[in-house]
Amino acid sequence: MDIGGSYGTLGGPSISIRSLTKDHIDFVLSDTDLSVANALRRVMIAEVPTVAIDMVEIETNSTVLADEFIAHRLGMVPIDSRDVEKLRYTRDCTCSQYCPECSVELTMHVKCTDDRTKTVTSRDLISSNPTFAPVLQDKNDAGVMLVKLRKGHELKLKCIAKKGVAKEHAKWSPVSGVAFEYDPHNKLRHTQYWFEEDESEW
Repeated sequence: MDIGGSYGTLGGPSISIRSLTKDHIDFVLSDTDLSVANALRRVMIAEVPTVAIDMVEIETNSTVLADEFIAHRLGMVPIDSRDVEKLRYTRDCTCSQYCPECSVELTMHVKCTDDRTKTVTSRDLISSNPTFAPVLQDKNDAGVMLVKLRKGHELKLKCIAKKGVAKEHAKWSPVSGVAFEYDPHNKLRHTQYWFEEDESEW
């Protein structure tokens, strides 16, 4: 797939998509400066708004992990953000702390009653808005593991997910990694490779 741009009499950058899947894209950006490619990379990492868990209220925690540890793991759980434009930023909302216009509430209540170890994952989070639920690859995906429970252990909590960008915190980053390679085959000869000219260099 080729995507081209036009800037009047000047030719603009063009993108040729080499592969595209649900969670990966490989494309070639041409007819532009290296700084534009780097700017695009930085915007994808830090300035694309997403939804992430920002507040955690733990009611019961008898697991082996401390409250702060569980709260940090919950903050890194990816939330489906395809409809993020429907939410307001907290700073732009008229509510005092959070409301359905600027946040999504997720709850969890898990208790282990068996002798076997029970694994708690992001699939156990129940969202008040099905549009913003933890990301799962497919129906067989167990989700991100949060903690393991033994018999008698219980975890009950409420999370508030908000809209944000990764410039504020890495949990709002929509990508796991973005990289680019400038002229990977050295067709422009911008790199001089060293080679032996005579035997005296051995």
